[in-house]
Amino acid sequence: MQIFANFSQEGRLPGLGLIEGEIKKFSFSDTEFERNNLRIPHMGWNTVNKVNDEELLFKDMDNSMRFYFVHSFHFVCKYPKNIIGVTEYGNEFVSAIRRDNIFGVQFHPEKSHKYGMKIFQNFMELT
Repeated sequence: MQIFANFSQEGRLPGLGLIEGEIKKFSFSDTEFERNNLRIPHMGWNTVNKVNDEELLFKDMDNSMRFYFVHSFHFVCKYPKNIIGVTEYGNEFVSAIRRDNIFGVQFHPEKSHKYGMKIFQNFMELT
């Protein structure tokens, strides 16, 4: 997902620019860190909330779907129309994007058991 952006704080080279946005490192205040015990990288299971119930990548899935994450950076999307899923970790961040037939997810579907398998199945059925 992150390579689709225009730019990343992680390096100096441009991204592919396929979905307008930039990649930023998670940053938490000391209060947020202490109150919520937030760690970087964000690692473990978390919920993805669909932005649009009509999104075919999440077909037949509810908002209790949990996926496995391992990341220190997140996608800041320029156009809200490209955001198809969000997740809460300190603050809400974009966890799934789409532009036309280009999809990206921040989580690891291959490590996400039944929900990951459903994502792969839905993706294959998009053609």
